[in-house]
Amino acid sequence: MATAEEFKTIGAGRAVFTRPEPVEGPVAWLDSPQAVIQFVQRDDVADTIVLARGGTTTFLTPALTAGVKGVITLQGAPESHLGILSREYGIPCVMGVQFEDGVRSSRGEIIPADGAVVRLDISTPEGRVAIEPGAPSEGGRGEPTAEEQALAAQMEQVIPLLHHFRGEVPHGAEGDQQLRDRLKTDVSVLSDESLRRRLTPDEINDFNDYAAWNVWDALALRSTEGESGLIPRQEYEAFGCINQYLRFPTFVDVITEKLGVDGVIELGAIPRREPGSKVNQLHLWCSAITPLFGRGLLHKLGLIDLDHDTDGVEKLVQFQRRLMAGFWGDGGELFSSSRGYRAPVLDRSWIDRFAADVQPFSGDDQRGLYQRFNATTEITGFLLHFDNRSGLCDSGPYPLPDGGFMIVRDHFLHDPAYHWHDVAEDLPHALTQAMVFHPKDDLQVNVLDIGTLFSEPSNYLDSLTGMAVYARDRYDTPVEELRRVDEDEMRLILERCDTTTTKLYKRIASMSPRDKIMCGAQVYYTEFVAPMARRAGVWEQLVEEHDFFEIDPLAMEAYYPLVRDKQAAAIVPQAFLMGLLSPPVSHVGGIDASAHAEHFPLLHRIALRGMLPDPPQAVGALAEAGLVATTAAGALLSEAGTAVHQALLAAERGGADTERLQAVYDRFLPINGDFKAACARWHDADEGARAALLADLSALVDRVEPALRRSGEVVARFADYGPRLRAALSAAEAGDHEQVTSPQTDSLHTVWMELHEDYIQILEIDRELEGSY
Repeated sequence: MATAEEFKTIGAGRAVFTRPEPVEGPVAWLDSPQAVIQFVQRDDVADTIVLARGGTTTFLTPALTAGVKGVITLQGAPESHLGILSREYGIPCVMGVQFEDGVRSSRGEIIPADGAVVRLDISTPEGRVAIEPGAPSEGGRGEPTAEEQALAAQMEQVIPLLHHFRGEVPHGAEGDQQLRDRLKTDVSVLSDESLRRRLTPDEINDFNDYAAWNVWDALALRSTEGESGLIPRQEYEAFGCINQYLRFPTFVDVITEKLGVDGVIELGAIPRREPGSKVNQLHLWCSAITPLFGRGLLHKLGLIDLDHDTDGVEKLVQFQRRLMAGFWGDGGELFSSSRGYRAPVLDRSWIDRFAADVQPFSGDDQRGLYQRFNATTEITGFLLHFDNRSGLCDSGPYPLPDGGFMIVRDHFLHDPAYHWHDVAEDLPHALTQAMVFHPKDDLQVNVLDIGTLFSEPSNYLDSLTGMAVYARDRYDTPVEELRRVDEDEMRLILERCDTTTTKLYKRIASMSPRDKIMCGAQVYYTEFVAPMARRAGVWEQLVEEHDFFEIDPLAMEAYYPLVRDKQAAAIVPQAFLMGLLSPPVSHVGGIDASAHAEHFPLLHRIALRGMLPDPPQAVGALAEAGLVATTAAGALLSEAGTAVHQALLAAERGGADTERLQAVYDRFLPINGDFKAACARWHDADEGARAALLADLSALVDRVEPALRRSGEVVARFADYGPRLRAALSAAEAGDHEQVTSPQTDSLHTVWMELHEDYIQILEIDRELEGSY
């Protein structure tokens, strides 16, 4: 056997977890479900390192459950589903490897030759792959092809976006704070008042902005996981999310009508009272996030405009907020990312019961049984839910008196809503694992809003010291009948899970691509409303009276570009990477902002001034519509008028080159400082000084006009400020000094103030942070 020094490094990627010892074994290239099925029938599975293209879980399900020695992928990241499961099994895994030497696959990728012995070094987060001397080789990578060059250029653009949202905001607590600092409203705070009224466009758009970062924070690295050889997940996710957006608002109405606002809040409190329920953090989070993702996809495909069912958007956002108010129960922040990535919501009586039942592991054999049970039931849940994490939810961490902590993890293994779950009829609906940890070193544990634990360092299971397991036999089993599972039943469940996954894997492999997409979309579509509908007592009503399983015609219109034209494979990773969510709304409280688009210039001018003296006659129609209030002093926007103005401004902003406008504004600011200083001196100046100041003001108007012309090329109305400034200046130079600073006329100061405020509003600048008044 070759020594470690004789092995040649041929590729590097990211290790799912770290271990000081390398692993070696012959490599097996698996590029189809049939290849996986044939591979697990071999006698050397436990000694083999498998190599696959993508970072999705279900493609390698039989290989993982069979206990391979290691895993390598060409695509993907440790945060992907395959990374999660490799971590749970404790199988060394290096993902996203680009090989520099080897042989060519049937699709031209460079890979190690089948059967060659490779060594995985996972001693650092950058995992490395080396190969034995004398292994078959078709030469090094050589000059990159045009396709490889294009891919490399694309990755150069992608890598910064993996670490900073839209190139600006980082992951974690720092990013959370930056995003919350940008919000105009308190929509992320679950105040009782805000839960009992319609949300404004600003609140909805703030929700969308934060949630887009929240999705990116949790799932950006999924954009690199690549293709699945078994289930076309990007296609079914996109299709399922679109159907959610088109149909969920109706279902939300039915649930809310049945329960009322307080009842919806109480519905969201179920995870505090009950383990083993699909009414959990993941499903509550997805109740609005995934349908809004579908709205963004429809808009990206050009199938809807900004005016499409924005009242439905408001219903979805408010429904999720009410559910999360019940989930947290404290009136605080909406997302766990704003709570230090902690979700210890389960009532303490459960934690005390679980802690009393947990027995510390007595040795490696017992520890191995519990770790294999955790991983196998988890992968079974992933496969049964078509490679999405609806089959898993973590809560915690819960501190324990002895200095350790507990994570409570639910795995969902059987749901009669899906016809293919017949293979799992002898499995419980849910298994709950009370997992106790005693880290020897620093261990940072985060529970994301998607109900999944991530840790730093990633090999958190090294600190697992004990576990207790419980079963909830059916989805409607009363929580009082949650029962303890002993080790004999655990072994029986393991056998049944192996049988279940083998049967289902072969069944899915034999499906047509369309059937796979439709089954996966059914999971995505059903999961994030059915558990709440069941508990609200309206599930049968949704099925029988509202044709729950019907597909909206617009969703079918989206199916063909997503699947036939392969747009899902491009759009979905981009959406995760860029935080694509619902575009700005234009409805508020039943008022269609677009219906008042022709009045936007007047609404905008009132918004810029705060109150407009001597308003034009057209303000009467706006007053009649409830958008403007008139007083003896002038006209000002009502609450509804403010909301409509904000919606129309957001739509204008979305179509403007704001980067170009920002560059012009940056040049405007020094002139603005000089203008304010000149106006400040005007009040105390005598006649002689005022003549000099008028000359200075005239020069400042000269200086600002080029900026106004360039701004007018982006947003046309900015070109109007130049003539208005000139008119005021001419009047002042003719002796009407009121036209310099009077707030009651279109004076130089008034017009300049409007100009500055216009920049502030369209560029969404915080005056206080900028120090610009």
